[in-house]
Amino acid sequence: MCKLFVAVALLAITASAHPAPPTGDEVKAELVAAGVSETAAAGLIAVGEKYKDQFVAAKENKEAGKNVFDQFKADADAYIQTQSEADQTAYAAFIQKKKADFQAFHKGA
Repeated sequence: MCKLFVAVALLAITASAHPAPPTGDEVKAELVAAGVSETAAAGLIAVGEKYKDQFVAAKENKEAGKNVFDQFKADADAYIQTQSEADQTAYAAFIQKKKADFQAFHKGA
């Protein structure tokens, strides 16, 4: 269902720009469209899946949510370092775009 409800909670950034968090398939499609390989995108989805229940549990607690996000981000960053240079570059660009989208969304809110 939500293979990476977290991977865009990976980018809790994107989650807050959507009325509902994107599905794992949606996040994977975004990663692939950004130039991340199918294999690396699937691996990032798997990393996010490990944190799904923790994100749900921390939904109403900002501090707990930040802690889960920080753990998730550290694992996602460690995972992407095991992938090709091209995947690392595409992922870094993807993250920067999501950060910019997040900041723009909250600036206008």
